[in-house]
Amino acid sequence: MSADQVAAQYTQGNLLEKIFNGLRAAGKDPEQLSVEDLAPVDHFHTLGSPATIALAEATGFQGGEEVLDVGCGLGGPARTLAAGYGCKVTGIDLTPEYCRVAEELNRRVGLADRIVIQQANALALPYRDRTFDVVWTMHVSMNIEDKATLYDQLARVLKQGGKLAFFDLIAGEGEVYFPVPWAGDPSISHLAGESEMRLLLSAAGFHVRLWEDVTAEGAAFFGRLVAAPLGPHLLLTEMPVKMGNLRRNLAEGRVRAVRCVCRFEGA
Repeated sequence: MSADQVAAQYTQGNLLEKIFNGLRAAGKDPEQLSVEDLAPVDHFHTLGSPATIALAEATGFQGGEEVLDVGCGLGGPARTLAAGYGCKVTGIDLTPEYCRVAEELNRRVGLADRIVIQQANALALPYRDRTFDVVWTMHVSMNIEDKATLYDQLARVLKQGGKLAFFDLIAGEGEVYFPVPWAGDPSISHLAGESEMRLLLSAAGFHVRLWEDVTAEGAAFFGRLVAAPLGPHLLLTEMPVKMGNLRRNLAEGRVRAVRCVCRFEGA
């Protein structure tokens, strides 16, 4: 799957307008927003905002860390890290529309001075070696086939002793039901299993400190999602079908959800 195909899959053209309409329908004023107001829509991953907080707590932020958020989407996790944990965040995403929306939402919640958003490719990060204290990514690797290059790039920009924190979907047992939120069919889905993931991380110089399987929680999460004015259904077409299939995949162990924190110790 090319970078352009990934970006096209997530592009709508009127996403900011849809979010503002959803905010108004939920009784929120787009001119007076808080980070919490946006949480139902801007944490576009399994378990939503609580998953962001759980990964942040597992990472053990002390405040003041320089963080690279790879695949930042609309910027929900970046805003949580900046507002709640005192981080300075650089967020990158392939999708220009997501970058534009993230920048505008950062401005509206008063965090534009703590978060920088840039369109960039995770396989060719435009940063110097050993720049960041933490690299952070949530539900991104399933769209990336060349995972060896991905983890090499993440390792390259991390300081020695820095941390990689991710929350991802990985391959389980059996064929995956499609469509799902990241792919309409198998040709553009690139899930790796646990053994392969651990080998890739080790080869890039990462030592796994936490590997937590939260598949059961993920299946339950999608089972209790209800229609609301503001939610992930605004971000992609056919979301009820895609989320229903993801719930089935998680419930049957065809896809697994894992939370992981690694320390970079050098290749």
